[in-house]
Amino acid sequence: MNESEKATTKWHVAWSNQCIEIWFLLHFNYYNSDIHRTEYFEKLSEIFKGYKLDKYEKNNEDIFEILMKYGNLENAINNAKRLCKENEGQPPSKMAPATKVYELIEILKPHMM
Repeated sequence: MNESEKATTKWHVAWSNQCIEIWFLLHFNYYNSDIHRTEYFEKLSEIFKGYKLDKYEKNNEDIFEILMKYGNLENAINNAKRLCKENEGQPPSKMAPATKVYELIEILKPHMM
């Protein structure tokens, strides 16, 4: 990469407030209440129970497969955009709940399916 290419490189951050679990939850429902991260885990465990899955664990290695099988990626993207729109004008640190993971997914989506 030459110097002019370095100068035009754009970086995007895929963040989630309070935690990545808001992104996971948005696959199933729209949530806009700023709750503590442990409550996100409980909500995911309730959803998983409905699908006869083990309770949600932070280190679940199958989370991608679970989200793709039982969740809805398009809903997650739309729900995340809706959250960001509702929080528009605030710095990312004050946007809660909110997630920008959808921006990364929109870039990767053609390579995921």
